[in-house]
Amino acid sequence: MPSAIAKRLIIGFGSESGNARALARQLAALPGLQSFGPQALPLNEVSLAGWDAQDVLVILSSSFGDGEPPANAEGFLASVQQAQALPGLRYALFGLGDTGYPQFCGFTKKLDGALQQRGAQPLLHRVDADAGYPAFFAQWAPVLQAVLQGQPHAGQDLKLQVKAYGEDNAYAARILECRQLNQGAPGAFHVRLASEGSGMHWRAGDTLHVLPENDPALLDAIAQWYGEPAAADLLRHKELRQISKTVLRELARASGHERLKTLLKFSQRKELEAYLWGADLLDVLQDFCTPAQLPLAELAELLSPRLPRAYSIASHGQAGHLDLCIRAVQHERQGRQRHGMATHWLRTAPTVRVYCRANPGFHLPADAQAPLLLIGTGTGIAPLMGLLREMQHSGQQRKTCLIFGEKRRACDFLYEDELTALHQQGQLSTLITAFSRDGQSKYYVQHAIADHALHIRQLLADGAHIYLCGNKAHLEDAIAQAINALDGAPQADAEADAQTLWQRLQAQGRLHQELY
Repeated sequence: MPSAIAKRLIIGFGSESGNARALARQLAALPGLQSFGPQALPLNEVSLAGWDAQDVLVILSSSFGDGEPPANAEGFLASVQQAQALPGLRYALFGLGDTGYPQFCGFTKKLDGALQQRGAQPLLHRVDADAGYPAFFAQWAPVLQAVLQGQPHAGQDLKLQVKAYGEDNAYAARILECRQLNQGAPGAFHVRLASEGSGMHWRAGDTLHVLPENDPALLDAIAQWYGEPAAADLLRHKELRQISKTVLRELARASGHERLKTLLKFSQRKELEAYLWGADLLDVLQDFCTPAQLPLAELAELLSPRLPRAYSIASHGQAGHLDLCIRAVQHERQGRQRHGMATHWLRTAPTVRVYCRANPGFHLPADAQAPLLLIGTGTGIAPLMGLLREMQHSGQQRKTCLIFGEKRRACDFLYEDELTALHQQGQLSTLITAFSRDGQSKYYVQHAIADHALHIRQLLADGAHIYLCGNKAHLEDAIAQAINALDGAPQADAEADAQTLWQRLQAQGRLHQELY
């Protein structure tokens, strides 16, 4: 039997929002660590004086703002920096950060460097966690316990470090696979991107941001309209497809075009939305302006940088690749053939620049026994596939009902083989479909909810969480009404009576929506 390497465990936390403090207390309460007499206290209260060789310091800390120490940890950093040497100090460090900041986990990285420069010995690799920190903590805490109990090599392969990719340093992912999932038009495609070795971390339900390139044909056409070949290079990294009201207002000011001024009125918002559907910058310029009214240099200054496009991830975090489910966008306008900017790029380019962002509101519930009601239409199946694949990978067994809606079973049943297999294996308890064009009358997912009311009502009574993904305009209200129609039981008090079932599920944190 290995013997413990420590007698006393000090757990220091640096926390602004309370997440690191909660983790420190959770760690201190673990049964396997009680023999070390764990103490959890703010880092500023941890003294470096009189440190015993049988002591171990565990640090859990966030980084405040752009890599700054939390208020209850800055004094500890100063004391480390003032120390000449700390050769007897053994420690483990768990950092929490936000990849949206350039100095991701900046404080804990700085602290780790300062400790090692003074001879302190790390027992584990430093953790750099983002919003998905609970999953990292669940992997890290048992390994820390094993190391403390005399297995020093238990953590040598554990490297939980999110790399802070973003718009300025996106990851160039190779497209491994692109296959059409349906037989009709517009096509729905399964796209797989390489991610192994990238340092990206995600969970099912998280979001992949794609940075596609502007269409060379569109850039050339704008250059021709201006009569300036330099326009293509000048606008290459500008947003040419999602035209903001700021751009439209400036264009209306410069051109004085009465129709554009009218469209920009609040009362005409639906007409403006209809005009902009499928339009690009060249359409707007041709319809409302002349090159002389808005010179190229002024236009370039006015336009924002090219915007990323966000897609729900359809694979679990240990897959070694990233899966998406996308819908092809293709139409003709004013004699020009148009393609969806990112969807076309994902289907045709060898590589695409990407980065991940956490979406904790669409993660699986912490209660591993909680049932699930998954509702998705069209490519809204993507994050639901991710959740199912994560459960399959981790061996979770939940009551899980999936309601999937599309047009026709024969040609639009996305991921049919995989879903059928999951159902037959018992990973997916109930598989319900709603194909709107197969019958004499339209049949949608809300109708399927009504037809399976008994089963769904029981799932909700058992504590089921609802995950809903699809088109916002057509789905949210219809599903809310269908769920509310299941609520036939009187409530215990007047306040509860005033809330619909949908509102109560929302208040209880059992409603998760990803609508676009």
